[in-house]
Amino acid sequence: MSVIVRLGRKKAILCAGQWSCADRRVEEQLQAALEIWIHKTGGPPIGHGDPDLCTAEALSGEFGFEIVLRNKPRRGTAGQAYLEKRQIRLPFY
Repeated sequence: MSVIVRLGRKKAILCAGQWSCADRRVEEQLQAALEIWIHKTGGPPIGHGDPDLCTAEALSGEFGFEIVLRNKPRRGTAGQAYLEKRQIRLPFY
């Protein structure tokens, strides 16, 4: 687990670039916002010590959530997840 946030009465977890929430609609909104943010900005800086925290802080302004708890991820696990998300998806037919 990396970052737990609270959106009103709901909680969501961001771990290795993937949101999880009991409310499927909230989870989909957070994941879509994450993908858009990475596409626009390139995501957290390469080599950042805690890329999930960096991501949660960047998205907190848009959603107005509060970061409740954070744990440092395993070395390289979260960073690798964000490197994979940075890859450009090309439509091959």
